[in-house]
Amino acid sequence: TGQQMEMDELKEVVLAAKRMGKKVASHAHQEDGIIAALKAGVHSIEHGTYAGKEAIKLFKVTGAYLVPTLLAGDTVKRMAETTDILPPAVAAKAIKVGNDMQGNFIKSYNAGVKIAFGTDSAISPHGTNAEEAVLMHEAGMPNDAILVSATVHAADLIGMSDQLGTLEVGKQADIIATSGSPLVDIKELLDVDFVMKGGTVHKNTGQ
Repeated sequence: TGQQMEMDELKEVVLAAKRMGKKVASHAHQEDGIIAALKAGVHSIEHGTYAGKEAIKLFKVTGAYLVPTLLAGDTVKRMAETTDILPPAVAAKAIKVGNDMQGNFIKSYNAGVKIAFGTDSAISPHGTNAEEAVLMHEAGMPNDAILVSATVHAADLIGMSDQLGTLEVGKQADIIATSGSPLVDIKELLDVDFVMKGGTVHKNTGQ
């Protein structure tokens, strides 16, 4: 879980990405690695499990997003608990980190860190992405904030707010609908009845 790249390496990665007009997402669990990545100028931290006070302060100063990937932690934890696929040391780490992710994530959210929705698929199977929303809710994040993280904030993070994230004239018309309100029950996202992508309907079971 510790820092694995030196500061000069991190800075060079960010600089090289900037030259190509790209953003940088950093996989980081521990406080030291998160701090180093944020100081280097990354745009998001994936996982951010053990973000502490200094890291949270840097998140807010830099405007970087935390992508908590709770589903990834939960998936690997369940894998470690129910199979012998992982070596013992890796399994022990998976269980500890998986258990710690939710409680520590909500501390960052409550402190004002910007959250963007992400799952680290295919650690978890593709198509199960909405389970992330349930885990965020269980950790204590309000349903409306979860929906914003998956729409407005996610679009902003990937630099596509002009095309995605809100329902506005001229945008891509990527829309989902559920039979009940996810503002009331976040689990509604697990059973999407209507899918429109780029203005074309791909699923409509709610008629």
